Amino acid sequence: MEWPNHKRLALMLSFDIDAETLWLTRNPINYHHPVHLSRGLYSVKQGIPRILRMLEAEGVHATFFTPAYTAELHPDVIRCIAGEGHEISYHGWLHESYPDYDRENALMEKAETIIEGITGKKPCGTRIPDGYVYDFHLQLWLDRGYIYSSNWRDNDGPFLHKIDGKTVPIVELPKDGIVDDTSYDMYTIQAPEHHYLRSGREMVGIWMDEFDGLAEEGRMMNFVMHPQFIGHPQYVRALREFIRYAKDNGAWIATDEDVARYYLSRNGFPEYGKSIDK
Repeated sequence: MEWPNHKRLALMLSFDIDAETLWLTRNPINYHHPVHLSRGLYSVKQGIPRILRMLEAEGVHATFFTPAYTAELHPDVIRCIAGEGHEISYHGWLHESYPDYDRENALMEKAETIIEGITGKKPCGTRIPDGYVYDFHLQLWLDRGYIYSSNWRDNDGPFLHKIDGKTVPIVELPKDGIVDDTSYDMYTIQAPEHHYLRSGREMVGIWMDEFDGLAEEGRMMNFVMHPQFIGHPQYVRALREFIRYAKDNGAWIATDEDVARYYLSRNGFPEYGKSIDK
């Protein structure tokens, strides 16, 4: 893949603002567990402001996959993120997905209305919570005008989806656990337990090694980061060092939307493209 200005790799810094929804959907007891909910609240009170300051200082933009429930609870935070030029994308309402077209369509309509009401822009990409993608989803996304998905895990680069054998203008921007911060920095003793912490230095060391291999092949990296975890000081500092490493070694750092539009414009759908000058 040829990236803008002869860059070696496309890098998307994407964050899932699960906030309280991660705990509400993780265990029903958390509806009455203010301490666990406060762990989600850390995302918007501490993590996101720290992340935004760092992104601004580094001069890069990111994509924030946002449950609409989070946007409803914290509209000023979402408005601030969008106001700084970052992308707000679809991630359910209460971090959920339904197994039939009609209910999922209604869910997306509800979430889009909330997000557009706050940011002034309808989402154009989707990351389905917990990877619950069903057979009808591609058609639904096409019907709703979405141009990209970040759900599949079977490729190191972007590709176009097909419906009934016909290529459609929906780009897949794959993700993987190796670039999901919760593989390294999530800790909870509540079922399902997760307690395999790594330091920020170890985490970004793995990311740098992965970056080198993918850049050598001209591929892409699409991150999955959660502000309630990676928003802690040591991890933000480590992420900053990774961003600087990536910039020094030929990364094109862009939002998921920008990468999707670039790929569409060069693979049979020029009407979806826009000028890419950085």
